[in-house]
Amino acid sequence: MLKTKIKVGHYYEFKLDDKHMIAFAVLYGFERGKNKDVYTLMMYNHGKNFEFPIKETTFNQWVKEGRIKEIASDEVLAYAL
Repeated sequence: MLKTKIKVGHYYEFKLDDKHMIAFAVLYGFERGKNKDVYTLMMYNHGKNFEFPIKETTFNQWVKEGRIKEIASDEVLAYAL
């Protein structure tokens, strides 16, 4: 089984619980310097979108818990519509 890794420009689905899913994209990330391994996510939920930073370790924890799934751009479009 392949482990999902955080990648800039890719789309993911985050599962809050069995009924609530949130689509998000990774906008950019820092690989060096003071903010090493910090990424910015753009989430879309209930007609609103927002950005927030996330550390790679947090993303990896969500993957371990089975809460993250990589999705295609057409699936993200379905969330927006």
